[in-house]
Amino acid sequence: MNETKKVFKWWDSSQSEIITAWLEDMEAQGWHLQRVNWNGLRFHFEKGAPRKMSYCVDYQMKVDANYAGIFEDTGWDQIYSGAGWYIWRQTYQDTKPEIFTDIDSMIERNKRLIGVFTAVTAAQVPICLTNINNASFYPLLILYAPVLVLLGISLYRLVVANKRLQAKKDIL
Repeated sequence: MNETKKVFKWWDSSQSEIITAWLEDMEAQGWHLQRVNWNGLRFHFEKGAPRKMSYCVDYQMKVDANYAGIFEDTGWDQIYSGAGWYIWRQTYQDTKPEIFTDIDSMIERNKRLIGVFTAVTAAQVPICLTNINNASFYPLLILYAPVLVLLGISLYRLVVANKRLQAKKDIL
């Protein structure tokens, strides 16, 4: 019987590099990613021999027919897609392959995410204002407030990441 494990790993859009590094480390320990649940938070692994695997987490609001083909033609396998998120992987021996090889690509990916998070966060304001005087809204506020905080934190992290990438680009 193969040894398997399921890992719940919370991550947000500003942490795509962290989740990528974690998945690569799991592969190096011999835990091969088999699948990711629909919500992108539960990872299913099977034990095997350690291997070098490059991962990439990408977000796309709109995907055309060529999107997957471009990655697959260069040897990348899609392991997950959901809610605009894609997780790609590719084995390697010596040189680690990268999908985002230039700073501009990373900045553009983050800009797409900033747009989404700004829209989602802004949509919450009328909901709060409409319900602020409704006593039945207060119990929901206990659940709602942390969601708004998480949205804000993610948005902040993305903006900071883009500023860091832009500064790096300006130096080069």
